[in-house]
Amino acid sequence: MPVDLSTGSIPPIYRNLFEMINLHGIDKLTLAVFVPLFESNTLTQTILNQIWTAVIKTNSISSRNDFYKCLALMALVQQGKNVDEKLLDNYVNRELPIPTLDALNELEDRLIRILRSDQGKTTLCFRYGDLCSLDTIQVNVAPEKKGVIIRHFEYEVTSMHYKNKVSRRYNDFVALHELLSLKYPFRIIPQLPPKKTVNVDKEFIEERRRSLKRYLQILCRHPTICEIEIIKFFLTFQGTSCGDNMKATFKNTLDEFSCEPPTSSSSIDRIERHEEDSTGIRMFRISETHISFLYQQFSQIRTYLKNINERNFKTADEYLAIEKSLQLISSDSTRIERWATGLNDYWPTIQGGLATLPFEINAVAERINEECRYADEVINDHLDMLIELLQGYKDLCKRFEEALQIEQRAIQKATNQNKRSLTTNEVSTKNDNLNSIEKRNNHALKCIQTETQLIYANLEAFVYILSSLGNIQSKISSDLLDIWKSFSNKISELGQTYVNKSSIQRTNTIGLKNK
Repeated sequence: MPVDLSTGSIPPIYRNLFEMINLHGIDKLTLAVFVPLFESNTLTQTILNQIWTAVIKTNSISSRNDFYKCLALMALVQQGKNVDEKLLDNYVNRELPIPTLDALNELEDRLIRILRSDQGKTTLCFRYGDLCSLDTIQVNVAPEKKGVIIRHFEYEVTSMHYKNKVSRRYNDFVALHELLSLKYPFRIIPQLPPKKTVNVDKEFIEERRRSLKRYLQILCRHPTICEIEIIKFFLTFQGTSCGDNMKATFKNTLDEFSCEPPTSSSSIDRIERHEEDSTGIRMFRISETHISFLYQQFSQIRTYLKNINERNFKTADEYLAIEKSLQLISSDSTRIERWATGLNDYWPTIQGGLATLPFEINAVAERINEECRYADEVINDHLDMLIELLQGYKDLCKRFEEALQIEQRAIQKATNQNKRSLTTNEVSTKNDNLNSIEKRNNHALKCIQTETQLIYANLEAFVYILSSLGNIQSKISSDLLDIWKSFSNKISELGQTYVNKSSIQRTNTIGLKNK
């Protein structure tokens, strides 16, 4: 008789583990996943296989009760017992034994890595940290070559994944973009910064450098795209004319759908596929609306942060202007007559004390400029990349909607043709064309699902962006507080210096004389 653990006392770790695994789909917990997930010094492959064989009668764990049995047997094995399901009879109305396992978050990370190697086409087993670890790209403007009449800018592109540095021109990026757009019409391909041939100044060059870095970073942190030969060629090819060589090498490359093995489908398969696609399209439109909303809000936040930064840069410049004015005032050599001051002989003391204040004012300006530079880096390197990723998703959604419209027109055309007599060949051609369009859109919908999951995985970056901005403000505010305290102390000492002077000392202050 099967052991029922529902009457026993279930430790919280049992429930937490089940909920964690169920979040990724308890049906995915097959033997091939179960063993590497829980394997340890005390739970060998052999023991875990024995536990699975003793409890599970299907290809995967299908119930909470079976999962709890496995955990209980793990604990008993670690206590020195043999694998025997009958031992669980001793725990009716008792708390189940607790196995010694890794921390919950470590087990979840391990589960994700295991599932990733055997993931389905509609499941993205990557977290934000996993995506960031795929590659880190640096793009710098290469020094201009002397003696070159026509001015072309080259960029030094460094990949941590390939541990390589290459020199690339803008046209090489264009070639890369064209190839990827053809091969992956239903993946997120970010927009390439536009070409500009006139009024190319330092500001434009820097902005393009940053844009190209973000462009490559998005591609190199895309699980599907980052490992393909086109990307590898771009990041490692050391010869000249990278773009031309890349086009020649990959000119016959098929798109992602055409690379899939052909499949045959019956009318029943088509009906089931149509039902799945209808549900998928409904979920896609919900996600599209939400991501479009996030794109608008993130873009507004970026605008606000840019405006704040511009005002802060201006504030820093104004503090530097104050510093200059204080220096001019403190070094003023005008001799003041008693006729002008009367009994109010405070100014000469003030003037002498002002000489020490520009240091604090300059420090304030430096800290504000430092804040602006850090904030500008966070906005350009992180927030802009997230927004451009969302823009790439919006462009992808537009392409998918166009594909759906093509399918609808094909269906309408087929319907109209059914109203007149067709030859056998015409019917076969019509059905083949329609089936091909449906299969392509089914493939596109699967791509859309994983690309949507990719967006939500990258949304974690927004937390790091806010955290970075908060840390910047906290650090700078603390520094400014110390500076202003020093400033206030000097002002107080300045006032005290005047009070402590005798009337004769104040009368003899340099720059003041009787008339």
